[in-house]
Formats: sequence, structure tokens, C-alpha cells
Amino acid sequence: MKSIIKDYIKGYFPKTKARRFNDLQGTTIPLRARPLRQFSSCIWRKHLPCAFKSSKRLAYFNEPKLFSKTLLFLLPVLALSCAEKTAEKAPPPNVIYICMEDMMPSFGCYGDTIAYTPEIDKFSKEAILFKDVHCQVALCTPSRTSVLTGIRPSTSGIVKIDDDWQKILPNAVSLPRHFKDNGYHTVIAGKIHDYRCGGMDSAYTKEFDIHGIEGNELPFKAIEEVKNQDKPFFLAIGYSQAHDPWKPNPSAESHYSNDQFSAENKHPVYKKQTYDVEGIKNLQKKYYGEITEVDSLVGGVLSKIKALGLDKNSIIIVGAMDHGYSFGNHGHWGKGNNYDDETQVPLLVSLPNHSVKDVEVNGLVELVDIYPTLIDLCGLPNPTQSLEGLSFKQLLFEPKKAWKKAAFVHRAYAKDIVGIKTKAYTFIDFAGDSVELFDRVKDPLNLNNIAEANPEIVQQLQIIKNKGWEKALPE
Repeated sequence: MKSIIKDYIKGYFPKTKARRFNDLQGTTIPLRARPLRQFSSCIWRKHLPCAFKSSKRLAYFNEPKLFSKTLLFLLPVLALSCAEKTAEKAPPPNVIYICMEDMMPSFGCYGDTIAYTPEIDKFSKEAILFKDVHCQVALCTPSRTSVLTGIRPSTSGIVKIDDDWQKILPNAVSLPRHFKDNGYHTVIAGKIHDYRCGGMDSAYTKEFDIHGIEGNELPFKAIEEVKNQDKPFFLAIGYSQAHDPWKPNPSAESHYSNDQFSAENKHPVYKKQTYDVEGIKNLQKKYYGEITEVDSLVGGVLSKIKALGLDKNSIIIVGAMDHGYSFGNHGHWGKGNNYDDETQVPLLVSLPNHSVKDVEVNGLVELVDIYPTLIDLCGLPNPTQSLEGLSFKQLLFEPKKAWKKAAFVHRAYAKDIVGIKTKAYTFIDFAGDSVELFDRVKDPLNLNNIAEANPEIVQQLQIIKNKGWEKALPE
């Protein structure tokens, strides 16, 4: 900047008059000592009016060539100054994180032909939809811990429901606490962390609920809270749907019938009770009823956010915070395994004023990537702990970019049982005792183990597993 000003001075002002400000306003401060912002501002707002008001200084501008050259000098400097001031005034983006429990990618926008989810489907038209996202452990506490700390179970060892993350990771700063420490107003309404793993690290400025919500009364209060203050904000909303027991409201459940579901190859025992064919179908119907119920709630929140104009400078995330769910596959109802139906989750991201929208990202993404992505998008520094996820900011601008070679997942209560997800296969190493291999394209529920017939593929994936997650990152 200084060299630009110097060049302008040499080219457009006589040496005897342009070297010092006193030729324009009577000061004796050398021009080069004035910062660009101060220089352009004072010339435009003070010196030119003074020059034209003073008959003595007016003579300076009586020469047409000199006057023209003066303007040629002033206008570019003024433009640069205005650009600097505009950039300075741009506020940091807000973050709105809306999540639900035990949520498979069971939305219409994900290709589920049964699901009735008009609100999330509508949101997908304004967002980027990530098709292949996996948690690190298909269990509530360890999965949420990996999201909130950015640390993998392979490092933390956290794979159990009651692992206290603050005792195990005393130096880790949670995602919302990191935003709070960097000037954000942090508010929570619902379940984001699991209280069974201990408390939070004073992460929130305001708490409306931390155990899980089933309506919009508290989220609406939380939205008013962030609206009525001046700081950038981090707002977390966590719905209890679709965690069992499933008790959807009748209007949501009315969109489904038992005939839409199948009991074939489904384990008949759920919560220690044996169900017949119609009972198994009805369980699935009620789960989907909860999906439609939470879809309506999410739609209400998104509408209120938009009505208040809070979407204009907010990163909005909609998706699961923990894991998927098994509908009686692999001999059980629930979660905890490394199969796709239990590890795969939905994730949709909307950026303010973003030209890329209504597109799908097929690259492998993990929930541990959320922490580094959000601080990357908001321009925050790294926390004290080393983050083990990868910011997927680049995918938000280049959705088709080649990404990770594999995602890494761990069995609940058994860290050393490791699952590897590539775009083509799910590979599970049962701590050296045995392995399983599934074709993810032809067998999305991972029901047909093809390991014995494909030793070469097993060997290749075993190498990826042994090298670890860092070697699976994009080059």
C-alpha cells in the first residue's frame, strides 16, 4: 500500500507541494507517515472541503491539470480505503446445529421412497447434502464425544456409554466452548452431549435444556435469545426423535401403513419381547412416524430462523449427532456394530449467500470432521487439543472433489474391533479373530459376507486399516 501511495505522489503532485500534508491542510506530518485508512479518510472528509473553503488553498486547485491529477490520486486511495472498511465490518457467521437421535438417512432427499419428510427435503434444495457420512462409534456417548472434541476413539479410548470425557480428555475443549471462548454467544436447547458421559465444560452462555426435547417451545425461546443480543452466536438444538421407545403423534404416523414395511430377515425380538410379522412392521412404522414428526419440528425452526432473517449470516447444519439404527438386521434392533445401517447418518449443510446448493457430495465424511469444518468456516483458531477430523470446507465449494480413501469406525465397548468404509466396501476386523467384507453398492445393509471369496480385497483393506486414518486422508 505504501509503495502505491508513493508512486501516486511522485506521478501526480509537484515535489515541492506533494511531499507534505501542509500543502493541503497546513500540517507538517510527512505523507508517508500517514496510514492508508487515515490518509484517504482525512483527505476526503476534511482536507478537500478545507481546500475549497480556503481562498489560499483554493489556488492550489486552480490549475486544471493539477486538479485532475489530484482527483486521479484521491479516488483510487478512497476506493481502497472503503474496501478495507467494508471487509472489516463483515461479521463472523453464526452457527445453527439442528440434530436428532438414532437417525438413519431416512429422508426423501436421500432417496428413501417411504419417508414423508417435506420440510427437510425442502431444506435440501438450499443446502449441500452429504450422501456418505459415518459416525466413529454407533453408540450415543462415544459418538457425541468424538463430535464435540474432534478426537477419535482410537486416541481417546471412549467407546462406552458412561466414559467420562472430561476425566479421560482433561485438556480437550468442546466445540461449543471453543466458540464461546472466541466471542460467540452459545445457546443450547436439547440433547447435544450425553449427560451419562459427565457434564459439559461450561460451554453455553444460556441453557434451555440438555436432555432432549420433543417440541419447539424451547427452541423458539433459544432463537429469541440469540436474536436479542449483538454477538455472533452458536445455537444447538437437539431433538429426542427418533430414539426409542417410538411414540409418534397420530398425525405424523398417519402417513404410513404396515403394508409399506417388510418383516423379512428381521430379528423378531425387540426389547426382550418377541413380535410377529405385523408387530415387526408396526415397529418400523412408528420409527418412521417419529421421523415425520421431527421433520415438522425442524421445518418450524427453519421457518422461524428465516422469518427473523437469522439465516442471512448463519451456517445451518441439519443431521444426526450420534448414529443410525438397525431394524432387526444382524440379529438385533439397535446400534453398536460397524455395519452401514448403524454407522451411516444424514448431514445437510447450508452456507449464507452460497452459490453451491441443491447438490450432493458423495465423498466419505465422518462426524469427527464437523469440529474442524466449523472453525474453518468461521475463521477460528484451533483448540488446545489436536483435532483428528478433516475440515470438509473444500467440499462445500467443490462437491465432486476426490476425498478420503476410507472412514474408520469402532465397535461399541470394543475399540479394537474396527470397521473400514470405502466407497465400494465395508471391511470389519474383529480384533484379529476374523474379518467380514461387504459390497456396499450391492449389499447396503451388509448382510452377505464375501470375505472368503475375495482374499485380495481383504488384504488391501487390511493394509488401509493397519496404516490408520491419517493415511486415508486425501492427498
